[in-house]
Amino acid sequence: MLQNYLKIFSRQLLANKVNSLANIGGLTIGIVAVLLIGIYLKFTLSFDGDLSQSEQIYRLNLTSSVGGDEMGKSARTSPAMGMHAAQDVSDIESFSRCVIMGEVIAGFDEQYIRELQIFLTDANYFHFFDVQLKAGRLEKIQEPLTAYLSEMTAQKIFQDEDPIGKTLKINSTNFDGTVDFTVAGVFENLPENRHLRPEILISYATLNHFIGDEIDQSFDWLNQYTFLKLNKNTDLGLVTSGVNQTLQRHYGEQLKKTNTKWELDLQPVTDIHTNLAYAGEYSQGVDGNNLKYFIWIGVFVLLMVYLNSINIANTKTVNRLREIGVRKVSGGSRSQLIFQFLFESLMINLLAIVLGCLIVFSFGGLISKSLDLGLSADSFTIRSYWYWLLALWIVGTLASGFYPALLISSFAPAKSLKGNLKIKLNHGLMRPLLILQLVSCLVIISGVLTIYQQLDFMRSQRLGIDLDHKIVIRSPMLYVEGSGNYQEQMQATIGRLAQVKSIAAANEIPGNEVYWRSDAIHLEGKERNGSMYSLLHVNTEYFEVLDLHFLAGKSFNPKAEGEEVIINQKALLALGFDGAEPAIGKKIQTGNGLARIAGVVENYYQEGVNSQVDPMILSYSPGDLNYYILDTQPTERTDELIAEVGDVFRANFPQSPFEYYFLDEHFDKQYKSEKQFVKIFGLASLIAILVAIMGIFGVTSQFVIQKNKEISIRKILGATGAELLGLISGEYGIWLAACFMLGIPLSYVIFSGWLEEFPVSVSMGLWFFTIPATMVFFIFFLASIFQTLRAIWVNPAALLKNDE
Repeated sequence: MLQNYLKIFSRQLLANKVNSLANIGGLTIGIVAVLLIGIYLKFTLSFDGDLSQSEQIYRLNLTSSVGGDEMGKSARTSPAMGMHAAQDVSDIESFSRCVIMGEVIAGFDEQYIRELQIFLTDANYFHFFDVQLKAGRLEKIQEPLTAYLSEMTAQKIFQDEDPIGKTLKINSTNFDGTVDFTVAGVFENLPENRHLRPEILISYATLNHFIGDEIDQSFDWLNQYTFLKLNKNTDLGLVTSGVNQTLQRHYGEQLKKTNTKWELDLQPVTDIHTNLAYAGEYSQGVDGNNLKYFIWIGVFVLLMVYLNSINIANTKTVNRLREIGVRKVSGGSRSQLIFQFLFESLMINLLAIVLGCLIVFSFGGLISKSLDLGLSADSFTIRSYWYWLLALWIVGTLASGFYPALLISSFAPAKSLKGNLKIKLNHGLMRPLLILQLVSCLVIISGVLTIYQQLDFMRSQRLGIDLDHKIVIRSPMLYVEGSGNYQEQMQATIGRLAQVKSIAAANEIPGNEVYWRSDAIHLEGKERNGSMYSLLHVNTEYFEVLDLHFLAGKSFNPKAEGEEVIINQKALLALGFDGAEPAIGKKIQTGNGLARIAGVVENYYQEGVNSQVDPMILSYSPGDLNYYILDTQPTERTDELIAEVGDVFRANFPQSPFEYYFLDEHFDKQYKSEKQFVKIFGLASLIAILVAIMGIFGVTSQFVIQKNKEISIRKILGATGAELLGLISGEYGIWLAACFMLGIPLSYVIFSGWLEEFPVSVSMGLWFFTIPATMVFFIFFLASIFQTLRAIWVNPAALLKNDE
C-alpha cells in the first residue's frame, strides 16, 4: 500500500512541477525562518539558565528616588548591602560581590594583551556561576593580588607554559600604573550564554589591599554587582522585604537627611540578559518585550506557508477529479483517500524540513552573522532540535493536508468522472484563507515599516554632540616603560597630520556607558541629596571636538588639574541651581576633594536616545586615557586617511596594535536590538510577500477558472474587456477590503504597544495606514493580473468547448 502511495506521490510531484515547487519552496522558506527564530529565542532565553543553582541566584538591584521623584534603577549596589543582608536575613544562604575593573593591559614577559572582561570577585562567584578550575587552588582567592585566568587568556599570555605561580602584570588606570599579580588558577572557558563572561578574575581582597577594609562597610560606593544565593523554596517577597528592612536599619537615617529613598529588589539571574530596565549593566542585553514579537513573527510565517499549502492543494483538485472518481468506483473508501492525501502532505512536509535543515544547519552561522544575531556555533547542532523538527513535521502535515484531504475525498464519483464538478470558492474556505493570508502579510509589512521608522527617528534625534568625521583610536598599550605622556605624543605625532584638526581624549566615548558613578557629589556646605552622577575624565579638547555647547563658563584651565569640573544641565538641576550662570565658580565636593565649577554644557546623549541622560561631572586629566577621538577634515578618501594615521601610530607605538573605528558607527551599535528587530522582521516580510504571491496566484487562478464560462458568455454578448475586468476585480475588492478592515486595526494595536516602550517614539501618522495597504494592494495586483488578463483575452469559443 505504501509503495503504491509513493508511486502516486512521485508522479503527482513530477506532473505538477510548478505547483510542487511553489508548495515545497514555500514550506521550506517558512521552516528556515521559523527555525532561525526558534534558535535565536532558545539561545537568548538560555542565558544563565543552565547554572546548577540558577533558581537560587538573584542579583540585588537599587531604585533611588529623591523627593518622591524616581532618579533611576541601577544594577549596581554597594559592598555593605549584600554583606548586611546575608547577616540579617536568614533565607539568604550566601552572597558574592563583583566589581568591574575596566580595560587593562595584562601580560607576562614580552607577551601582553588588552582585556576588557576582567572583574574583582570572591570564591562564591565561582560556585554561583559554575566557574570550574582546571588548575590551581580556589582558596588562594582569599589573598590579595591573586588572579585567575580563563583557558583562552592563559594560552594567549603564557602559550604552552604552566601559568600557576607566575607573575601576571596588569596595567590599569584604576591602579595608576602596573601591579604584579600571582596567577593562582586557570578556569574553563565559559559558554557564551552568560551575562558576565570574565576572562580574568582578580581576588576581591585586592580591593581591600588598596582601599582598606572600610570599603566593606560602605553603602554609598555604588559600583559593584551583588549576587545572593537564597535557600530553596524561599518566599521571594519576604526576602525582598527583609533586605529593605536591613538597608533602613543600617543606612535609613543617612537617607532621610537627604530626602532620599532607596529600594532594593531581587532579580533572578536568568532574567538579567532579557531585561533592559536597569542602568549600569556590564553589557547590553536584549529587550525581553521584543521576544514575544519574534514569536508572533514565527506564528505569522507558519500560518502563511500552511495557508499557501492548503490553497495550492485546493487549486490542484480540479486536475485530480477523474483520479478520485476512478479510485472510488474501483472500491476505494473515503478513509483510504484521506490517508493517501495526508501521506502526500507528510512527504511534502518531510522534503521541506530536510531542505530547511540543510540550509539552516549548513549556512546558519553565515545567516546569523549577516543578521547580527550573535548566535554561538553550538546553536547550530541539529540534535538539539530534533523534537522541534518532529513537531513541525506533524503539525505541518495536519495543518496543510487535513482540509484538502477531506475536501478532495468528499466528491461524488459520478461527477468526478464526468469532470464537470466545480469547487465553489464562496462555499469553501479558500476565500477566508486568502484573506487571512493577506492580513498576515499586511501586519508583517506594517511591522517592518514601523520598526524602520522608529530606528530612523531615534538616529535623527538631536544628540547634543557632533559624531561626524570622528575617528576613535584605542590608547597605546600602557605597559611600555618610559613611554612618557601619551596625550602629548598623540598631539605631537598624529595631531600634526594635515587631515586631523584636533584630538580629544576620554575615559569613555559616546556610545559607551560611563561606569564610574557616585551619589557623594554635593555643593560645598550642603548635604548630598541622593542624586547619582556619572564621572568622566577628559582633556580640554573634548568639548571642541564633540561640539558641546557651553551654557555658561568655559573649558578647563590645564594648570588647575583636579581643581575644576564641568557639569551638564542634568547635574546643574541635581545640584539645586536655577540657572547656569549662578553655578560658575561654586565649589562641589567630589571624591577627590573640592572642585570649582568652571562651565556648564548642554545635555548630550552619552548613550542612545533610548537611554536617559544622567547628571554628568567631567574632570580634566592630562595623563593617558582609554580613547583618543580624532576630529578630521571631511574627505572621500577615508581609506587613505586611516592608512596614514595607522602608519604614524605604528611608527611611534610599535608594540601596540592600531585599533580604530568611526564614532558615528560605534554610537549606532547601541541600537543593536532594534536593528536585529528590523532585519528579522525584514526577512519575515520577504517570506510573507513570496508566500502571499504564491497563495494569491493559486486562489485567483482557481477563481478565474470558475468564472471562465460566465466570462465567455458575456464576451459573446458584447461585454468589453474593461467590463469583464470590473466583474472580476469586484470580487478582488471584497477580499482586499476585508484584509484592510482586519489588518490595519490589528497592526495598530500591536505596534502602538511596541512604540510605547521607548522614551521617544515616532508618531503613527498617515504613513502607517497608507503605505502597508498600498504595498499589499500592489502585491495582490501583480500576483493576480496575469491570470485575470489571460481569462479576458482568451477565445470564448475555446473556453465554452472545453467546459462541455
